[in-house]
Amino acid sequence: RHPGQYHRWEVAQTCPLCRADLPEGLDGLRDLAYRAFVRISGMVKRGEASWASLAAAEREEMQEVVAMLTEAAAQGHMMARAMLANIYGFGEGVAQDDGRVFELYRQA
Repeated sequence: RHPGQYHRWEVAQTCPLCRADLPEGLDGLRDLAYRAFVRISGMVKRGEASWASLAAAEREEMQEVVAMLTEAAAQGHMMARAMLANIYGFGEGVAQDDGRVFELYRQA
C-alpha cells in the first residue's frame, strides 16, 4: 500500500485546510485549535478586533480552528464538540447556528 493512501476506515492525518501533519492524537488537535482560538479571543476581549470584523489572517485562522475542532469532534472528542458548540452558539468568528449547537451538545 502506498504511504499516502488510506483505506476507508482510516482517518487522514493531515489538516483538511492546509494538509500539514496533524499533532499527535485528538487531544493534540484540540489543543492546537484551543491555543489559536484563545489568541484571537484575547484580541476581541482587548478591543483590538471584533468577531464581526476580524482581519483576513484571523478569519483564516478561525476557519482552521473550526476545521480542526470539527475533525476532532467527528472522531468523538467531547471537549472539541463542546468548544465547537460554544463557538457556533456565540457566533465567534462564524455565523451563529443554533441547530448546529444543539446537535453538538446532543453528541457530547
